[in-house]
Amino acid sequence: MSKPSRGLKFCPVSNDLLYPRENKDLRRLEFFCKNCDYVQAAEPGETCVHVTELKHDAKEQTVVLQDVTADPTLPRTQQVTCPKCQHNEAVFFSASSEQGMTLYFNCMLCQHRWRDYV
Repeated sequence: MSKPSRGLKFCPVSNDLLYPRENKDLRRLEFFCKNCDYVQAAEPGETCVHVTELKHDAKEQTVVLQDVTADPTLPRTQQVTCPKCQHNEAVFFSASSEQGMTLYFNCMLCQHRWRDYV
């Protein structure tokens, strides 16, 4: 069984582009020609009509605001210890990447920033 393609589809009658649409009566995806009455039902593996791939540049980094400790919307914890001043309260937030989730901490006392890979 061959893998269905996600490329463009063309009308065999007019050779124009086929467009996806939902057939609400039959509850299925189909492709239709805008210039003639040709309609083709989508195969079971062809239900994906658009793919967006995001590629991040290696230079992209998370930008940390200068005064995150003053942000009242960020959660705080007293279950970590600052590696610089040994204070036990920090603001934290998370970010996920291809390597997994990363927790970013900012000490409430000395503003030192560090991260923990989860």
